[in-house]
Amino acid sequence: MMRTNDELKDLRNRETRARQAILKLAGEVRPILSDDILKYPAREVRRRFVGDPLFAESMDDSLVQKLKKELEERSVPVRDGIMVQMGADDLWLAGLECEGRGKSFAENEKLWSPTTAAAELVREILTAYDFPLAEPPPDGYRMPTWFINGKYLPGMAEKYWGIIGEIREIRVRIREVEGGVQRESLGKRWDSI
Repeated sequence: MMRTNDELKDLRNRETRARQAILKLAGEVRPILSDDILKYPAREVRRRFVGDPLFAESMDDSLVQKLKKELEERSVPVRDGIMVQMGADDLWLAGLECEGRGKSFAENEKLWSPTTAAAELVREILTAYDFPLAEPPPDGYRMPTWFINGKYLPGMAEKYWGIIGEIREIRVRIREVEGGVQRESLGKRWDSI
C-alpha cells in the first residue's frame, strides 16, 4: 500500500509539472502570436490587393493610405482583446478535453476561438472598401507556419500536444492505480466479513 501511495504521489507530481510546462509554453507562444496577429489583417488585405490588379489599380493612393491607416488603428485593439482572452490558463489546459493528438494550436478550439476576431476585422475591411470577393473572406486566423522572432509555432504546437498526451497517459495510470487500491480494499472488506 505504501508503494501505491508513493506511485500516486509521483504521478500527481508529474501531472503538476506537465501542467506547469504547458503554462510556461503558453508564456512563450503568446508574444509570438501577439506579434503575428497584429500584422495579420494588413498582411491578408495586402495579399488580396496585390492578387487583384484590376481592383488595385482602381483605388487611388489616398484611399489605399486611408485603408492602411484604418488597418493599423483597428488591429491594435483587436490583437489586445485576443491576447487578454488567450491569457487565461484554462484555455491552454482545455487541450486535455480535445480528441486525439493535434498538430496546431487551432485544434484546441477553446484556445483558438478568440483569434476569429482578427479574421472578422479582415472581413469588415474587405466589405467596407468594396474588395471583390474572388475568394471568400477568411473564416479564421491560421497559425503561422514560418519562423517569427526565431520561434517556430508548428514546433511549439507539437511540443504542446506532446505534453497534453503525457498528461493523458498519467491520468490513465492514476485511474489504474486508484482502481487497484479500491479493488484491494474491497477484497479485504469481503474477506473480513
